[in-house]
Amino acid sequence: MASSTLLTRGTVLVDEETQALANKAVQDVGDDKIARLMFTTESGHEVELPARLVELLAGVMSRVALGGSMSVQTMPDLLTTSAAAELLGVSRPTVMKLIRDGSLTPVMAGSHHRLHLRDVIAVRSEREDARRDAVDALLSLGKNQ
Repeated sequence: MASSTLLTRGTVLVDEETQALANKAVQDVGDDKIARLMFTTESGHEVELPARLVELLAGVMSRVALGGSMSVQTMPDLLTTSAAAELLGVSRPTVMKLIRDGSLTPVMAGSHHRLHLRDVIAVRSEREDARRDAVDALLSLGKNQ
């Protein structure tokens, strides 16, 4: 029987059988949102996961079902400008522009800028909200014509 393989440094390779199981689970859920996940320990102790963890695991399962590669990792509190750029989906010069215009406040490490993860995530959320609002505005223009 095949199984997912745990490699060094926490990397997990997902085999075809596990991907198929995830795919079936995602199809069974359909358009519904997973509201609750429970697990039982070997000693019989039942634990219900908080909603935020349910959302995280449902997202992981959906990505596994799609196949391809996926990365789940922890991040340090202070990011380099390159790491912040990757998280924001922009170039490093754009991150430097966000620092210059005050959207991001750097912490200096010698002559290098570092950025708090929480600040980068906040900017990312703001940018996603603005992008979503712009799409909604465009869609409403199309409905009005």
